[in-house]
Amino acid sequence: MSATDDVAVRSAQRLLETLDAQGVRFIFGVPGAKIDAVYDALADSGPRLVVCRHEQNAAFMAAAVGRLTGEPGVVLVTSGPGTTNLATGLLTANTEQDPVVALCGAVAREDRLKRTHQSMDAAAMLETVTKFTGEVGDPDNVPETLMNAFRAAVTEPRGSAAVVLPMDVLAASTEATVTRPLPVGRLGPAPADAIRRAARLVRGAERPVLLVGARGSDPASCAALRALIADTELPVVETFQAAGTVSRALEDHYVGRVGLFRNQPGDVVVSRADVLLTVGYDAVEYDPELWNTDVGRTVVHVDAIPAGIDNHYQPALELRGEVAGTVAELAKELSGLRVSDSFRAETDRQRAALARIDDTARAGAHTSRGLNPASVVLRLREELDDGATIACDIGSVYIYVARHLRAYEPRRLLFSDGQQTLGVALPWAMAASMLRPGTQVVSVSGDGGFLFSAQELETANRLGLSFTHVIMRDNTYDMVGFQEVLKYGRKSGVQLGDYDATGYAASFGAHGHRATTEDEFVTALRRALAEEGPSVIDVPVDYSRNTDLAAQLHEDPFE
Repeated sequence: MSATDDVAVRSAQRLLETLDAQGVRFIFGVPGAKIDAVYDALADSGPRLVVCRHEQNAAFMAAAVGRLTGEPGVVLVTSGPGTTNLATGLLTANTEQDPVVALCGAVAREDRLKRTHQSMDAAAMLETVTKFTGEVGDPDNVPETLMNAFRAAVTEPRGSAAVVLPMDVLAASTEATVTRPLPVGRLGPAPADAIRRAARLVRGAERPVLLVGARGSDPASCAALRALIADTELPVVETFQAAGTVSRALEDHYVGRVGLFRNQPGDVVVSRADVLLTVGYDAVEYDPELWNTDVGRTVVHVDAIPAGIDNHYQPALELRGEVAGTVAELAKELSGLRVSDSFRAETDRQRAALARIDDTARAGAHTSRGLNPASVVLRLREELDDGATIACDIGSVYIYVARHLRAYEPRRLLFSDGQQTLGVALPWAMAASMLRPGTQVVSVSGDGGFLFSAQELETANRLGLSFTHVIMRDNTYDMVGFQEVLKYGRKSGVQLGDYDATGYAASFGAHGHRATTEDEFVTALRRALAEEGPSVIDVPVDYSRNTDLAAQLHEDPFE
């Protein structure tokens, strides 16, 4: 609701009041002349300002706030390159459906179309990487535009929104305000008759399976799903973004995670299902062409948004409504559901296969080139508790973490699944440390991804954050390299140079550790988890066996 205040203030101040009304705790950003009116106002009041070393990393941190809390993270940058540097972060957040609001400075309105310092059509650029972009042309429009950006960011499918703020607009006075937060109204459950139809389909199935996706992993949906699972014998497969939906207490329902490998146990169970309930699943998580080879199989789509129809995804029934509410109503209809002895035996075999995969991988030998990467991930898994937050970067490390690192709580194991963006892990871990102080926070990357965002170690040290970053090093872009070998029989453009990661970490005030044996890694990890401040563990690994995974990888899964 718009209203009129008794006292006119700069619209920069009104912007901060609007952020306070939204409950924003942190603003991540890099300052600049075209946005300095907001930075000046922040000296007196408003959310906590986190000054970062690069706008892209600021966007990653804001996106992590969105993913971990469900409320938009906020990033504040200047015009020109300050705004364009956000592109990767906002695109990633929009694809991964992490709510973010970007506040972008701009030249004065009279200079917008001139060839002058840092002038550009910022809105046109931002529209390509957000779900909402508003360009403010009048100071009285600042609060309402910002409010609409927040509402867009949290409306399903969630994502990034941006507001372009010319410097003269921020300096001008306004009496307009938004006096209270205006959350988007909640949906109800899907229609009762559709829920009953879905229940009949599931009860009539021989091999019913739950496939849980990203929009099924928010706290309310997760709670409803756990209640459904606990009261039935439905087996559950998670996408990467839904990792942790199945709790430790419900472990006997879990048959794996899908999104990367061909013929993993979860893939086998999904492929054999005659009725598949997809809950909050989005095609960007795992292209239907890669897993749904039987398009005639009965799929029931449970989601807040309509299914994206695909040649390989054509649901027989859609339960459109609030996911948590729909699942809760469906649970009533499916209470006490039991599956056949033959299907239970089949899923038990696949659960056993999951354990064998870990055991086989753990038995792989370390070499003179480095440690067995699977062993490193499995030892990491053993040292972390269920409340730990693990942020995984992209690279070959992604294969091993996705395959071997179990999670028992949602939004604790974080992947960039849609854009597969390098450099996200360390900024995500920093945000997790701010939001979850006193808990274990670990980020994992390769040596390449680490240097995409490693300058933020200074920011982490300045903020007094405690987390552990593990570098699984081989000095190449191996994710690209082993696929090149499979395609062309050789590698090109993937070799990197060595660097002193422990010395680099120390130069930014972080703790640096290097481990060349498995025992050294465990010792370093335990020490890092216990010490104050950011810690970096450099671990050489041998990825030479990665081509052996090719038989279990879809062709060209990483563009």
